[in-house]
Amino acid sequence: MIEDYYGQQANYEYMSASQLKQLLGTPGIQACEERALAELSGQYVRPQSNALTVGSYVDVMLTGTEDEQHEFRESHPEMISSRGPTKGQLKAEYRSADDMIARAFADADNGGIFMRALTGERQRVLTGEIHGHRFKARLDVLGDGFITDLKTVENVNKRYYNDGWWDFIGWWGYDLQGAIYQELVYQTTGNRWPFYIAALSKQTPCDIDLIQVPQDRLDEAMERVTPDALDRIAALKSGELEPTRCEHCDWCRMTKVIRKPRILEVV
Repeated sequence: MIEDYYGQQANYEYMSASQLKQLLGTPGIQACEERALAELSGQYVRPQSNALTVGSYVDVMLTGTEDEQHEFRESHPEMISSRGPTKGQLKAEYRSADDMIARAFADADNGGIFMRALTGERQRVLTGEIHGHRFKARLDVLGDGFITDLKTVENVNKRYYNDGWWDFIGWWGYDLQGAIYQELVYQTTGNRWPFYIAALSKQTPCDIDLIQVPQDRLDEAMERVTPDALDRIAALKSGELEPTRCEHCDWCRMTKVIRKPRILEVV
């Protein structure tokens, strides 16, 4: 049993889908080994925007336990108005979170199945091994015969371009995340259950979608999780290898050292 799932010790002892996305990259995430290791060691803290806070709030309110919901509110007092007629309510810049939560319940009130996909064991922690390396995962929902991950997204229909067009699932590596979850569920239960994305958009009004990621998409994503790739990640985490820099992310901009002038290239 992992005592502190998000703790530094667990992050060093286990690999996870989020680590793979940062270290291997996705069409929408620039891989940077140095930044990923700096985050593991606590040297780098990912900036927390209003949008990320809203997403975390929606996630914990729809899939978290009562203790987790209370803890989240206690640790984010900046979200709650402390005076005036709105005292105790979400501040205006965070109110879209309540709109998304209400949209999810409205679907159920109208006979929709969105909330059914969020019914099951919530925030289940699983561990296992892939190519001899220990992995951990914390599932939003482990249902009766399915796995669901809740996502708040810019637009459920938006397409992104990077050497080809991508939906939001491929862009942010949610197919890779689903493949890891499915494998650990299989190792735990003996069943290879389908993986769903329950998506709520940040638009006004909020859009809603429930998407089953095809098995071939999950299998294709899992092909990136090779023994060589995991061996390299293990060596990086243990300090046996020096990490590479992407020279484009916020960490690399912040830690850049100029050692010689750059020759201007002709475009």
